[in-house]
Amino acid sequence: MSHPIRIPHSEAIQRLIDGNLRFVNGIRSAENLMAHTKIAELASKGQNPFAVVLTCSDSRSPAEIIFDQGLGDLFVVRVAGNVVAPSLLASIEFAVSNLGSSAIVVLGHSLCGAIQATIQHLQDPGNELPSPHLEELIGRIRPAVKAAEKTHNPQAVDFVHHATLANIERSRRLILEQSKIIRDHHDQGKVSIEGALLDIATGKVAFLGDT
Repeated sequence: MSHPIRIPHSEAIQRLIDGNLRFVNGIRSAENLMAHTKIAELASKGQNPFAVVLTCSDSRSPAEIIFDQGLGDLFVVRVAGNVVAPSLLASIEFAVSNLGSSAIVVLGHSLCGAIQATIQHLQDPGNELPSPHLEELIGRIRPAVKAAEKTHNPQAVDFVHHATLANIERSRRLILEQSKIIRDHHDQGKVSIEGALLDIATGKVAFLGDT
C-alpha cells in the first residue's frame, strides 16, 4: 500500500484559516461547491484528509462548513465538549498514522452546553445527573473547569469562556499524553496539535497556538 501524502502542518493550518475566512465572508470555493464530483474518486482511491478536527457535537459547529472544505479534506471527530476518550483517540491515531493527516485541531466553541452543564453541576453538586453517561462526560470536562477556577471567578460573566479555553487546552494535552503514536509523530515534526475557538455568533475561528 502506498504511503499517503502528508503536507507540512503549517500549510494544513493555513488552509483552515483561509477556508474560515471564506466562510465568514460568505464565499465558497469553486472546488468545494463541486465536491460531489469527487465522491467516486475518493471511493476508489481512498482518503487523504490533511487535518483532523476534534470538535463538539453542537449542530452550530460543522467543521467542513466553517472551514470551507470539501469531501475527503478533513477527518472530523465529534463529541460533546470536544473531550478525549479512548475510542476518539483511536480515531485520531488512525487518521494521523494511516491517512497522512498533518494537523490535529481541537475546536471548542462559544456558549458550549457541555461546559455550561459542567459548571452548573459543580456549583450545585447535589443536583443528580439524569444518566451515568452524562456523568462520564462531565467527569472528563470537570478538571478543566476546576483549573479555570484557580485563575478566574466562576461567578463572572466570562467564566464560561475561560473554562472553554481550559477544556481545549486539556484535550490538546491529553492527546499527547495518552497516545504514543501521536506523540511520536509530533516529536518527528510530522504533525502539530493546535487549539481553536469558534465564535458561533460570527463563525470566526481563532487559533490559539500550536504545540
